Amino acid sequence: MKLTTVTTIRGTKNSRRARLAANTLVLGALGATAAIGVASAGSLSLGASSVPHFAGALVNQSSRSLYVLSDEKGGALKCTGSCLSSWIPVEVSTSVTKVSLGAGVRGKIGFVARGKSKKQVTFNSYPLYSFVGDSGVRQSHGEGVKAFGGTWTLVKAAATTASATPFAASATKPPTTPTTPTTKPDPPTTTTTTPAGGGGVSY
Repeated sequence: MKLTTVTTIRGTKNSRRARLAANTLVLGALGATAAIGVASAGSLSLGASSVPHFAGALVNQSSRSLYVLSDEKGGALKCTGSCLSSWIPVEVSTSVTKVSLGAGVRGKIGFVARGKSKKQVTFNSYPLYSFVGDSGVRQSHGEGVKAFGGTWTLVKAAATTASATPFAASATKPPTTPTTPTTKPDPPTTTTTTPAGGGGVSY
């Protein structure tokens, strides 16, 4: 698969320039038909959010957590077939050339082809997905799942390299309180001494 990079629109919530640019992209999308799961031109924006135990995680414009698969580094798509029923690619139509990025998002945006009419958005070369197991915003039920040839992890929005992109599950999950095994003390050992018989007592 050919991986391409794009120019992104970066800004903050208070940035007039970012709002104007986003509005321009939205106007360009009017009249376009978007399939379910595919963002129309100008409708896709990515931001950073505080997912519980994963501060600064990458989310989409609906505050849904986004994930990457470890074996797809470099844009090599491995999630196909039945995988797509659990992991939903973040896709846009082939006409989209820009993605709006909110404050705290520092990674490089790119695209990888997903058919003739759509392409999947990548972040630091990793294709992005949402997880069907997340029923609401800022959830992380897909974090650390091992399936379809690799491990699924949330994305660090501030990461600028591929190696720093996935959250390390072992470092970010809340620590487990160790349990101290309860052992029953051994009963005390009683020694009984029996005097030796015979001989009697001499006077």
